[in-house]
Amino acid sequence: MKITVEHCDTPENEVILRCRELDEEMLHILALLRSGMQSLCAFTEERETVFLSPREVLYAESVEERTWLYCERAVWRTALSLSELEARYEALGFCRVSRSMVVNLHGIRHLKSCAGSRIEATMRNGEKVMISRHYGPLLRERLGM
Repeated sequence: MKITVEHCDTPENEVILRCRELDEEMLHILALLRSGMQSLCAFTEERETVFLSPREVLYAESVEERTWLYCERAVWRTALSLSELEARYEALGFCRVSRSMVVNLHGIRHLKSCAGSRIEATMRNGEKVMISRHYGPLLRERLGM
């Protein structure tokens, strides 16, 4: 695939995909572009609406039937389920790592093997989260390990 970047003076950025056919690779790129432009709706404790970029989210966790988004300096509630987050933002690196957690792979600083085939992930903000042994192979596959 050939990639060309052109600088122009137009007020709005534009992406043009040129392809012989809309194959799997092009569909993946298209999905990545579309999902990256989406905002993730979250709520404060006072029920104020906040719009986040999916890139800001380090991980999401389900606690007592509510889904929480953990960013570098704040925690927000969302109406989306973990399954919905995983499906919508998989192309951006969201990956299921336990029954109750989805991690943004781009938020991981480093990994450490632990007893019982579990993996400890240290996030960009220094928080540590555990990857269950059941989801370890999926994580390794997504990271190309």
